[in-house]
Amino acid sequence: MERANADPAVVAAKHARLGEPHVAPLVALADRIAAAEGLPAGAVPYPDPDFGGVRARALVLLDNPGPRAKAGTGGSGLLSVENDDPTAARAHAAYSYLGVDLGQCLHWNACPFPTVKDNSTAGERARAARWTGELLRLLPALEVVVLLGRAAEDGWSRVRPRRPDLVVLSGPHPSNRGINAVAGNAQLFGATMRGLAERLAEPPRATG
Repeated sequence: MERANADPAVVAAKHARLGEPHVAPLVALADRIAAAEGLPAGAVPYPDPDFGGVRARALVLLDNPGPRAKAGTGGSGLLSVENDDPTAARAHAAYSYLGVDLGQCLHWNACPFPTVKDNSTAGERARAARWTGELLRLLPALEVVVLLGRAAEDGWSRVRPRRPDLVVLSGPHPSNRGINAVAGNAQLFGATMRGLAERLAEPPRATG
């Protein structure tokens, strides 16, 4: 449900599920990232367990954790389209309108750890590239990567995975600023998400 994570009880129930097999390896990765940055466990937001986790066919990459994703600042501590902010609400609306199953998707950030400023820097994204590489190794069913915003595109370019099998789609960041920055960005975001929905409507690719 849109903005469901505004309810502390909903967030607590999701955190209680972070040990489930489809998400536990990603929780461990987030904690390794936090430790490498000298941060406590939980400082790098965890994937929402309502998403596909390591079973995801689609990776949706954004910039960096927003305030409503961060724990301890009134946020959920989760990477979730149910967070209480306009970016998450816009993404949730697109998924709902297009009938995309969240269980086939995973949201992540080009810079998964908290950044000094609101937007990640090139240096932070370069430092984070290794973690995106580790993430990819945890996603055996991955077929499509969606890069939302220029920071996500730059972060992905620094990873340079040897994965010609992946379909890569790009669109504007779904924040108010990202959508309003250039005329037509709302339509471009919609087209990108339709491309994702069309890909996921196809039968899953055989793995193994």
